[in-house]
Amino acid sequence: MSVTPEQIVAASKANAEAGLKSATSFVTTLFTAVERVSSLNLATARAAFDDSVAFSKAVLAAKDPQALAALNLGAVTPAVEKSVAYGRSLSGIGGDTQEELTKLVEAEAAALSKNVDSALENLFKNAPAGSEPAIKAVKTALANASSAYEGAQKAAKQVAAAAQASVEKATLVAVENVEKGTKAAASALKVA
Repeated sequence: MSVTPEQIVAASKANAEAGLKSATSFVTTLFTAVERVSSLNLATARAAFDDSVAFSKAVLAAKDPQALAALNLGAVTPAVEKSVAYGRSLSGIGGDTQEELTKLVEAEAAALSKNVDSALENLFKNAPAGSEPAIKAVKTALANASSAYEGAQKAAKQVAAAAQASVEKATLVAVENVEKGTKAAASALKVA
């Protein structure tokens, strides 16, 4: 089987178009993530500014040191909760972006695998007689590599999910501890 110049040009054009489409999808995904992080940061900065103005007004209105101390203690838990919410939002954006990029990479890998399989099938059709054991060995090696890739991919997803669950659990425990500490300090302040 011989390859014509027209076939080479058509294949090159198809590869260039596929590459451009992939690059566009990749960059679009990254820009979307940057836009989401920027929006989150602007909203967080605005909320922090509004909170600081409200806190400053409350400090100026405090009548005695005990009221000032209570005000400070009362601000701790909401500040921690807002920090945790920011971290979760940021983590969500990162997770969504990673998931989208992973899908793009998996699609590219599947297309590449399909192209390699197709090229090998064409090559195997024109293989000389007696090369069946070599062809079988190549097919087995490719199947094993594909299986190993899928196993590694599955393991990576499981590790990422376990890590995310651990971070969320640790965050929940930290917030609970801050709330308990704040409540204990507020109780001690009331007794004093």
